[in-house]
Amino acid sequence: MIATKVRLLFAGLIGISIAMVLALHAYGAQDKEHPNAPNIPIIGPTTELPPATGSTALMPTDCRYGVAQSYVYPNSDKWIATLNAGWYLNFGVAPIGTPSKSAEFAPVIRTRQNFIDHDNNPQTPPVRDNSYRFEPPLSDFYRNNNGTLLEGMGSIIRKYPGGYWIVGNEVDVDNAAQDNIMPELYAQAYHDAYYYIKGIDQSAKVAIAGLSMMTPGRLQYLSIVWDTYRSLYGHDMPVDIWNMHLYILEERMPGNPNDYGDGKIALGTDPALAKLSSGGDAQYCPAKGAADIPANDPRPDVYCRAEHDSVRIFREQVYALRQWMKDHGQQNKPLIITEFGILYPNTDLNPDGTCNFLLDEHQQCFNPTRVTTFLRNTMQFLMNTTDPNLGYPADGNRLVQQWLWYSLITGEESSGGSSNLLRADFSQFPAGDPAALTAMGEAFRQEASTNNFGQSNLVGGIANDVVLVAGTPGFNGTANLTATFRNGGTKSIVAPVTVTFYSDQALTQVIGSTTYYPETSGAIAGCTWGGRNSERVSIQWSNLQVGKYNYWAVIDSTNAIGETLENDNVTSRGTVTVVQNGIFVPTVRR
Repeated sequence: MIATKVRLLFAGLIGISIAMVLALHAYGAQDKEHPNAPNIPIIGPTTELPPATGSTALMPTDCRYGVAQSYVYPNSDKWIATLNAGWYLNFGVAPIGTPSKSAEFAPVIRTRQNFIDHDNNPQTPPVRDNSYRFEPPLSDFYRNNNGTLLEGMGSIIRKYPGGYWIVGNEVDVDNAAQDNIMPELYAQAYHDAYYYIKGIDQSAKVAIAGLSMMTPGRLQYLSIVWDTYRSLYGHDMPVDIWNMHLYILEERMPGNPNDYGDGKIALGTDPALAKLSSGGDAQYCPAKGAADIPANDPRPDVYCRAEHDSVRIFREQVYALRQWMKDHGQQNKPLIITEFGILYPNTDLNPDGTCNFLLDEHQQCFNPTRVTTFLRNTMQFLMNTTDPNLGYPADGNRLVQQWLWYSLITGEESSGGSSNLLRADFSQFPAGDPAALTAMGEAFRQEASTNNFGQSNLVGGIANDVVLVAGTPGFNGTANLTATFRNGGTKSIVAPVTVTFYSDQALTQVIGSTTYYPETSGAIAGCTWGGRNSERVSIQWSNLQVGKYNYWAVIDSTNAIGETLENDNVTSRGTVTVVQNGIFVPTVRR
């Protein structure tokens, strides 16, 4: 690294560009001025609010492909769906700009260890406290330092029933921009967040934080979390969705076991496990132009900058986590990658594709051709690779179910700037104009358009149980029937879906029908493996007297939606129980 180029914001840290986005954005754009607002819980109303929707054009997308959106570029949301990206995140819990109706937003609950400054002496760094906080806090509402009342996680969770929540971001990285929490403490924080979320919405799914990469040191961090959780709570850590980031970065300098490299040593782990820096010496790296195979790597314990775009190492990291999952009884769980790409920027790019800054050990830079090749090769690996020994059975034994490219757009001189899918002047183009795409953006769009955007498959979920109390003789009650459903395919559904409710299992006695309108409620996103019923509709059933009634719902009862399967559209049985006032009825939670 050339020290005189101080404008480079990488500064030897994994994902430091996120610092620009997150240093003042830990609350998902809710409290930009006071990111360290105290956790002052306020019990508030629990009214279920409708999903947030935006005004962007509705179009089908593929849920496997995602993008990271930067807080400092809110208008970039107009291009998400035009890239065929079916999901996105911004490392907070609330969308920025206009929420996309065509792509699913993935919220990240920031989970940070607290530090204490004992003497307010700038020469004495703060020390770790054995406590942690959530941003936003695990409460319905809270007040920041200005006394402003803001939504906490409880209120936000109630807005998105059946959604999924990522607990933490790069918790393994010792850096103020990331969540920076020791593994033993993260196990406790995850426990608190998991049961808080499930206590509000049992249908929600919870994902573990994505570690910055999957090196031996990062796998040790994960094992410490797993073992600590079991030791503290007496059972395995309940993870609905496994998650990782995937970068190839040196972790420590060879001369000092505590001297960090670009990617940093994973918190609380053995420095001897860390991948070494080459120190700029090409002898530790595969030869220039050599095939990307293990036989050509002279030092597997070294991560060269020249290997930052190694598809071989990319594959190794995916297989390493999948093997870890199998060893811990977690193979039958989905795995997502919530961040990957090329972090080393290509500033000072010359017309011939060369550059004068941040060269690798072979004096090569990360120009658009190089980044685009990496994007295509990794996405084709993710899309096409299956393994019956390690893969996820519910997804045809594919190793990874969803993946997300960093970044949609960030500063060109920032970490990740070389991976931008949008041009720096994208805002000068009409909203969604493909002409605003970089070479990487066009490659992403093409990759995400393969397989005809995948396939759709509506799946019936749960018909909820209802209890009514008859206050007077001759009572005729009205029950609110609710049916949940999901899209088990990968292509989002943007056409209206009719749902019909029946009072008999033979599906002959119609109670009534209703329609789910993606134009107002948002596209029905896919990739809902693990039974994540993310959509719901309701109707009323009137004139019910004391007694017990059953009901079922059929999703797409008019067969208007093309699906891979048509025999999985019926929900479970729901019951309506009408009891006379004064009769005790036990509460059953579904």
